[in-house]
Amino acid sequence: MHARDLLALAPLFVGPILLSGCGGGGGGGSHAPPIPTNLVATVNGTDVDLTWIASAGATEYRVYYDLLPGVVRTAATSLGSVPTAGATLTGQPSTKVHLAVTAFGPGGESALSNEVSAVIPPNGNDPLQIDAWHLQNTGQDGGTPGEDANVTPAWAAGFDGTGVRIAVVDEDLEIGHEDLFWNCLPGKSHNYVDGTSDPTGAANEKHGTSVAGVAAGVGGNDLGSRGAAFEAFLVGYNFLENQTTANEANAMTRDGALNSISNNSWGPTPGLGIPQASTSSWRIAVQTGLATGRGGRGIVYLFAAGNGARAGVDPGDNSNLGGYANFYGVIAVGAVGDDGTKAVYSEKGANVLVSAPSLGRANHGITTTDRTGAAGYNDGNLGFDYPDPNYTKTFSGTSSSTPLASGVVALVLQANPNLGWRDVRAVLATSARMSDALDPDWTTNAAGFHVSHKYGFGVVDAGAATTLAQTWTNFGPLLTVATPVDVPNLPIPDNDPIGVTSTIDVTGSGIAYLEHVEIVFDAADHTFSGDLSIVLTSPSGTQSVLAETHDCPMGPAPYVNWSFGSVRHLGEAADGTWTLNVADGAPQDTGTFHSWQLKLRGH
Repeated sequence: MHARDLLALAPLFVGPILLSGCGGGGGGGSHAPPIPTNLVATVNGTDVDLTWIASAGATEYRVYYDLLPGVVRTAATSLGSVPTAGATLTGQPSTKVHLAVTAFGPGGESALSNEVSAVIPPNGNDPLQIDAWHLQNTGQDGGTPGEDANVTPAWAAGFDGTGVRIAVVDEDLEIGHEDLFWNCLPGKSHNYVDGTSDPTGAANEKHGTSVAGVAAGVGGNDLGSRGAAFEAFLVGYNFLENQTTANEANAMTRDGALNSISNNSWGPTPGLGIPQASTSSWRIAVQTGLATGRGGRGIVYLFAAGNGARAGVDPGDNSNLGGYANFYGVIAVGAVGDDGTKAVYSEKGANVLVSAPSLGRANHGITTTDRTGAAGYNDGNLGFDYPDPNYTKTFSGTSSSTPLASGVVALVLQANPNLGWRDVRAVLATSARMSDALDPDWTTNAAGFHVSHKYGFGVVDAGAATTLAQTWTNFGPLLTVATPVDVPNLPIPDNDPIGVTSTIDVTGSGIAYLEHVEIVFDAADHTFSGDLSIVLTSPSGTQSVLAETHDCPMGPAPYVNWSFGSVRHLGEAADGTWTLNVADGAPQDTGTFHSWQLKLRGH
């Protein structure tokens, strides 16, 4: 169904944890031992020493944890067993944990003890952070200083993602990884293959683990690098390993009341040059998440803009040909290199809201987590990658720019948890930084926003976005106005750049500030859609190039009531005359501009 867009915890030792016993023990009995009492946690360096009063009849004690208050007794929350009362949790800096213990004997296991919490403060050291140019570009390996996501001012202001939950919808997420474990909520992920809460998957499943590290790798723990939101919570949904329509919809809404952000570094097969629709069940699920998720404020959905553009081929794929990234309820994220210019693979489109750093110039990639050991992108013997195979510096694509933007959104939501999903979009767009400022595609729309088909409103800027979020006034209710379907039935002249034009007049919409424009276009009898150039012009003169004449390498497909999306009219008024021009830029195939409709969303 979709291309991967390049695009059970073990006892005693789990990722970065070593649990060892200490202290005295208890006797036997035919019933479950009494509940352990007086559990106390003491931080000693990077260790958490646990002490409690022994329970009569206990043969061992089991330690359970969570990253949030409310420890429960499940296999997913077990840190293992110790033979006697008292234990030491050998963690690492940045650990924030809630703990409880049970007593186990021949008669069974007791209920949980009182709950305690412990924090091992981060020491600020991430040994690979020096390579993380996407977070702070100082010119590493010839990059341009400052061409990054500008996260350090947000961190300095105290925003690190604390309390914000990011769902990584992907093929995997290694929840036991040493640099992810302390941000992965135990028991909250879902494996769509076996139904468990461990989405780690087989060794060849690696993409989501690297995605997670970009968004929320643990910070200050003497390991690896860190994510943009290094204290955010992570859950993984490995939908890409079992791609049914039911699983796809479920991954969009699972734990919707708790998930703040849904990161989706995937999409339709890139490079085909044809429209590829989303499923109706997915669209319904996203609409449900927008309406009811996050306490009614809406889940913030981010999707990769796509990797279908090709070096030396212009225009290549357009992000508007993907029915996921061009949907009104998602943020489509493009990619820029370490010099601030569009990565050659990154798809442009009127639907692209923002861009974020990823592999670009000189193949300078992204440092992030990799599957533990030889599994994953790096087996430790590649020469051009890290000798430690738990990490890689080669991660790439809009797969990587998207979780970086997700991490920035987590910082924004920490700065202002009351933002609605529409407000988050506007905050990102308003605060984005123009990169590659001399590129001729940049324009200023009628509301004063600089915008580009290549970059959206620019590169995400965490410092500016968190500052803006703190004083942002939320938008009023969303208004949606659908115009009547216009049926021009105009023959499209073959191989003629002038084409044909139709207009729709909008009056009394009540929308003074547009947020998204959807254009439903039909030219069903023009079998080679790649011939067509389609340009929307707003009443104020701003243009949205919805399609350009391009190749369709795997064969043609028509536009049959295809929904294009545009964010380029942000802040403009809806009322007035809208114009759609359709031209055929290649010989042979012909057809008809049959119909079109506008769906205008704003307030």
